Amino acid sequence: MLAVFDRTFPVSHSFLERSEQTEGRQHLELLLGHPETLIAEFDGSVIGFITVDDEGYISALYVDPPYAGQGIGSALLQEAQKRHRWLRLHVFAKNVLAVDFYRSRDFAVIEEDSQIDSSGRRHRRFEMERRRT
Repeated sequence: MLAVFDRTFPVSHSFLERSEQTEGRQHLELLLGHPETLIAEFDGSVIGFITVDDEGYISALYVDPPYAGQGIGSALLQEAQKRHRWLRLHVFAKNVLAVDFYRSRDFAVIEEDSQIDSSGRRHRRFEMERRRT
């Protein structure tokens, strides 16, 4: 899973400093031991994963770039939705592909804030939510 993160993060978060990837990876290492983690595999290799806590908060959803656009992220999200009444997450506004992905799956922005990176740059961030119907 960490290898998928390492290949995906620089593409999806190219607007952040490299140190942010290191911090994100360290955070992910901690998360993988605690919340619910669903894994997508192909030929015995992890090609995507999602981590969701007991409250329905999605900390991570990553799909290996060669498999992007093939429905893997959607399948992971659907499986998580079966287990939780509602799902919530934060996503950077500059991560347009992710924002569009969630919007097309009925997630709505419920709040906006900003996060300051290690270089002192401010990045707009959305909190998004989807309720199971």
